[in-house]
Amino acid sequence: MKRYLSSSIIAVALVCGIVATPLSAASTETAEPDALEMSVDENLATPEVPKKAKTYVVTAMDQLRRHLVKNGMTIEPLRDGEVLEITIPCSVLFASGSLELKKAGAEFLRPLGMVAREPRRYKMLVTVHTDDTGDDAYADSISAARANAIDDYLWQLAGEKETNVIPYGIGKDEPRLPNTSRTNREANRRAEIFIVPDDGLLEMAGVKRK
Repeated sequence: MKRYLSSSIIAVALVCGIVATPLSAASTETAEPDALEMSVDENLATPEVPKKAKTYVVTAMDQLRRHLVKNGMTIEPLRDGEVLEITIPCSVLFASGSLELKKAGAEFLRPLGMVAREPRRYKMLVTVHTDDTGDDAYADSISAARANAIDDYLWQLAGEKETNVIPYGIGKDEPRLPNTSRTNREANRRAEIFIVPDDGLLEMAGVKRK
Protein backbone atom coordinates (compact mmCIF):
# COMPACT_ATOMS: atom_id res chain seq x y z
CA MET A 1 0.00 0.00 0.00
CA LYS A 2 1.45 3.39 -0.92
CA ARG A 3 1.76 5.58 2.16
CA TYR A 4 0.89 9.23 2.39
CA LEU A 5 2.49 10.45 5.63
CA SER A 6 5.97 11.97 5.43
CA SER A 7 8.78 10.78 7.70
CA SER A 8 8.77 14.13 9.52
CA ILE A 9 5.09 13.83 10.38
CA ILE A 10 5.63 10.26 11.55
CA ALA A 11 8.56 11.30 13.69
CA VAL A 12 6.43 13.95 15.42
CA ALA A 13 3.71 11.40 16.05
CA LEU A 14 6.24 9.01 17.55
CA VAL A 15 7.71 11.66 19.81
CA CYS A 16 4.19 12.29 21.08
CA GLY A 17 3.90 8.62 21.97
CA ILE A 18 1.80 7.37 19.05
CA VAL A 19 3.70 4.15 18.37
CA ALA A 20 1.18 1.35 18.77
CA THR A 21 -0.05 1.26 15.18
CA PRO A 22 1.64 0.83 11.79
CA LEU A 23 3.57 3.89 10.73
CA SER A 24 1.85 4.99 7.55
CA ALA A 25 -1.62 5.78 6.32
CA ALA A 26 -3.09 4.69 3.00
CA SER A 27 -6.06 5.71 0.91
CA THR A 28 -9.27 4.61 2.59
CA GLU A 29 -10.49 3.43 -0.79
CA THR A 30 -7.72 0.86 -1.25
CA ALA A 31 -6.40 0.11 2.25
CA GLU A 32 -7.00 -2.97 4.33
CA PRO A 33 -7.98 -1.15 7.53
CA ASP A 34 -7.76 -4.20 9.75
CA ALA A 35 -4.18 -4.92 8.65
CA LEU A 36 -3.13 -1.31 9.17
CA GLU A 37 -4.50 -1.34 12.71
CA MET A 38 -2.88 -4.65 13.67
CA SER A 39 0.35 -5.14 15.58
CA VAL A 40 3.21 -7.03 13.96
CA ASP A 41 2.29 -10.23 15.79
CA GLU A 42 -1.36 -9.93 14.77
CA ASN A 43 -0.42 -9.42 11.13
CA LEU A 44 1.97 -12.37 11.27
CA ALA A 45 -0.88 -14.61 12.38
CA THR A 46 -3.39 -13.36 9.79
CA PRO A 47 -4.85 -14.82 7.66
CA GLU A 48 -4.85 -18.33 9.03
CA VAL A 49 -4.05 -20.97 6.42
CA PRO A 50 -6.71 -23.74 6.43
CA LYS A 51 -5.39 -27.27 6.69
CA LYS A 52 -6.46 -28.17 3.15
CA ALA A 53 -4.40 -25.27 1.75
CA LYS A 54 -1.28 -25.76 3.86
CA THR A 55 0.68 -27.96 1.44
CA TYR A 56 0.06 -25.59 -1.48
CA VAL A 57 0.96 -22.50 0.53
CA VAL A 58 4.09 -23.99 2.11
CA THR A 59 5.30 -25.21 -1.29
CA ALA A 60 4.72 -21.78 -2.86
CA MET A 61 6.49 -20.01 0.00
CA ASP A 62 9.42 -22.43 -0.18
CA GLN A 63 9.82 -21.72 -3.90
CA LEU A 64 9.86 -18.02 -3.10
CA ARG A 65 12.38 -18.60 -0.30
CA ARG A 66 14.72 -20.47 -2.64
CA HIS A 67 14.57 -17.65 -5.17
CA LEU A 68 15.36 -14.98 -2.57
CA VAL A 69 18.16 -17.03 -1.00
CA LYS A 70 19.79 -17.25 -4.44
CA ASN A 71 19.78 -13.44 -4.38
CA GLY A 72 21.75 -13.36 -1.14
CA MET A 73 18.97 -12.95 1.41
CA THR A 74 19.03 -14.59 4.84
CA ILE A 75 15.62 -16.16 5.43
CA GLU A 76 14.01 -18.09 8.28
CA PRO A 77 10.67 -19.86 7.69
CA LEU A 78 8.03 -19.23 10.37
CA ARG A 79 4.58 -20.73 11.04
CA ASP A 80 5.74 -24.15 9.78
CA GLY A 81 6.92 -22.64 6.51
CA GLU A 82 3.87 -20.46 5.82
CA VAL A 83 5.70 -17.18 6.53
CA LEU A 84 9.20 -16.01 5.58
CA GLU A 85 11.36 -13.76 7.76
CA ILE A 86 14.17 -11.88 5.99
CA THR A 87 16.80 -10.27 8.22
CA ILE A 88 18.99 -7.52 6.77
CA PRO A 89 21.61 -5.52 8.70
CA CYS A 90 20.82 -1.82 8.53
CA SER A 91 24.41 -1.22 7.40
CA VAL A 92 23.54 -3.03 4.15
CA LEU A 93 20.64 -0.66 3.48
CA PHE A 94 21.58 2.70 5.02
CA ALA A 95 24.68 4.76 5.70
CA SER A 96 25.24 5.57 9.36
CA GLY A 97 22.52 7.95 10.58
CA SER A 98 20.94 8.17 7.11
CA LEU A 99 17.24 7.90 6.37
CA GLU A 100 17.73 7.23 2.65
CA LEU A 101 18.48 3.85 1.10
CA LYS A 102 21.99 3.44 -0.23
CA LYS A 103 22.29 2.52 -3.90
CA ALA A 104 23.65 -0.88 -2.87
CA GLY A 105 20.81 -1.27 -0.36
CA ALA A 106 18.19 -0.56 -2.99
CA GLU A 107 19.81 -3.11 -5.29
CA PHE A 108 19.77 -5.69 -2.47
CA LEU A 109 16.01 -5.18 -2.01
CA ARG A 110 15.25 -5.33 -5.74
CA PRO A 111 14.29 -9.08 -5.76
CA LEU A 112 11.40 -8.23 -3.42
CA GLY A 113 9.77 -6.31 -6.24
CA MET A 114 8.17 -9.55 -7.43
CA VAL A 115 6.43 -9.83 -4.05
CA ALA A 116 5.42 -6.16 -3.93
CA ARG A 117 3.78 -6.54 -7.34
CA GLU A 118 1.46 -9.26 -5.98
CA PRO A 119 -0.48 -7.41 -3.23
CA ARG A 120 -3.33 -9.93 -3.15
CA ARG A 121 -1.05 -12.94 -2.81
CA TYR A 122 1.28 -11.57 -0.17
CA LYS A 123 1.55 -8.88 2.44
CA MET A 124 4.93 -7.67 3.64
CA LEU A 125 5.63 -6.37 7.12
CA VAL A 126 8.69 -4.13 7.23
CA THR A 127 10.10 -3.74 10.75
CA VAL A 128 13.20 -1.67 11.48
CA HIS A 129 15.18 -1.90 14.71
CA THR A 130 17.93 0.21 16.34
CA ASP A 131 20.46 -0.32 19.10
CA ASP A 132 20.21 1.60 22.38
CA THR A 133 22.17 4.63 21.16
CA GLY A 134 20.29 7.87 21.77
CA ASP A 135 16.96 8.38 23.52
CA ASP A 136 13.68 6.62 22.76
CA ALA A 137 12.36 9.43 20.56
CA TYR A 138 15.45 9.32 18.34
CA ALA A 139 15.34 5.52 18.04
CA ASP A 140 11.64 5.56 17.22
CA SER A 141 11.94 8.34 14.64
CA ILE A 142 14.92 6.90 12.76
CA SER A 143 13.44 3.41 12.64
CA ALA A 144 10.09 4.82 11.48
CA ALA A 145 11.68 6.87 8.72
CA ARG A 146 13.79 3.94 7.54
CA ALA A 147 10.79 1.60 7.48
CA ASN A 148 8.95 4.11 5.33
CA ALA A 149 11.97 4.51 3.04
CA ILE A 150 11.86 0.76 2.39
CA ASP A 151 8.09 0.94 1.89
CA ASP A 152 8.47 3.76 -0.64
CA TYR A 153 11.13 1.85 -2.56
CA LEU A 154 8.98 -1.29 -2.72
CA TRP A 155 6.16 0.90 -4.06
CA GLN A 156 8.50 2.09 -6.79
CA LEU A 157 9.47 -1.49 -7.62
CA ALA A 158 5.75 -2.28 -7.96
CA GLY A 159 5.45 0.39 -10.66
CA GLU A 160 4.12 3.00 -8.22
CA LYS A 161 0.95 0.97 -7.83
CA GLU A 162 -0.80 -0.20 -4.69
CA THR A 163 1.22 -2.67 -2.63
CA ASN A 164 0.44 -4.60 0.53
CA VAL A 165 3.40 -3.39 2.60
CA ILE A 166 2.97 -2.36 6.24
CA PRO A 167 5.97 -0.57 7.83
CA TYR A 168 6.74 -0.48 11.54
CA GLY A 169 9.48 1.42 13.39
CA ILE A 170 10.34 -0.72 16.41
CA GLY A 171 13.14 1.47 17.73
CA LYS A 172 15.24 -0.08 20.51
CA ASP A 173 12.44 -2.16 22.05
CA GLU A 174 13.36 -5.59 20.64
CA PRO A 175 17.14 -6.13 20.71
CA ARG A 176 18.40 -9.50 19.50
CA LEU A 177 21.41 -9.28 21.79
CA PRO A 178 22.32 -7.22 24.85
CA ASN A 179 23.66 -3.83 23.77
CA THR A 180 26.94 -4.48 25.57
CA SER A 181 29.39 -4.48 22.67
CA ARG A 182 29.93 -2.90 19.28
CA THR A 183 29.25 -6.25 17.60
CA ASN A 184 25.98 -6.75 19.48
CA ARG A 185 24.77 -3.23 18.74
CA GLU A 186 25.47 -3.76 15.05
CA ALA A 187 23.42 -6.98 15.14
CA ASN A 188 20.54 -5.11 16.76
CA ARG A 189 20.47 -2.47 13.99
CA ARG A 190 18.48 -4.45 11.47
CA ALA A 191 15.47 -4.61 9.19
CA GLU A 192 13.21 -7.64 9.37
CA ILE A 193 10.84 -8.15 6.47
CA PHE A 194 8.09 -10.73 6.84
CA ILE A 195 6.32 -12.16 3.80
CA VAL A 196 2.87 -13.45 4.78
CA PRO A 197 0.50 -15.36 2.44
CA ASP A 198 -2.68 -13.39 1.83
CA ASP A 199 -6.12 -14.02 0.38
CA GLY A 200 -4.99 -14.31 -3.24
CA LEU A 201 -2.61 -17.17 -2.49
CA LEU A 202 -5.27 -18.93 -0.41
CA GLU A 203 -7.70 -18.62 -3.30
CA MET A 204 -5.10 -20.22 -5.59
CA ALA A 205 -4.98 -23.07 -3.07
CA GLY A 206 -8.73 -23.55 -3.43
CA VAL A 207 -9.90 -21.62 -0.39
CA LYS A 208 -12.98 -19.48 -0.96
CA ARG A 209 -12.55 -16.04 0.58
CA LYS A 210 -15.37 -13.65 1.43
